[in-house]
Amino acid sequence: MSSDLEVEGELVFENEDAMKSFLKRLGASEEDIAAGKVSLERVSIEEIRKEGNRYHVRFRGKADWLSGFAPQGENPLDWLKTQVIGLVWDVSELKTLEVFRSSDELKFAFYTDEELKRKRDEYNRWWMDSASNIVGLF
Repeated sequence: MSSDLEVEGELVFENEDAMKSFLKRLGASEEDIAAGKVSLERVSIEEIRKEGNRYHVRFRGKADWLSGFAPQGENPLDWLKTQVIGLVWDVSELKTLEVFRSSDELKFAFYTDEELKRKRDEYNRWWMDSASNIVGLF
């Protein structure tokens, strides 16, 4: 993925230890995590919210921010799904939305189901219109 593209979204962790471990691996300090905002080279943590035992992390950054953390040869987004129980990955410039939930009842703190459906429908319409325009050229 291009390093100029921006991504935003949400990561959901099963518990505080999983969230802290992941953020520390990215280079966050204990103080940054406690403050709920972390600015790293390629990604920033905008907010950390606890809901029940789960921790929801809203992020924004370069679309390739994971590339240095995923194991060599593994798709970074696939690897990220092994680290979290929920994920929203939105690259609006590419009109792509990835939503992952380890269980159907998982709810996101920063995105409603209605908002995700609306965004997915909007992106799908854009892709269909683009495909139609390309086919119309031939």
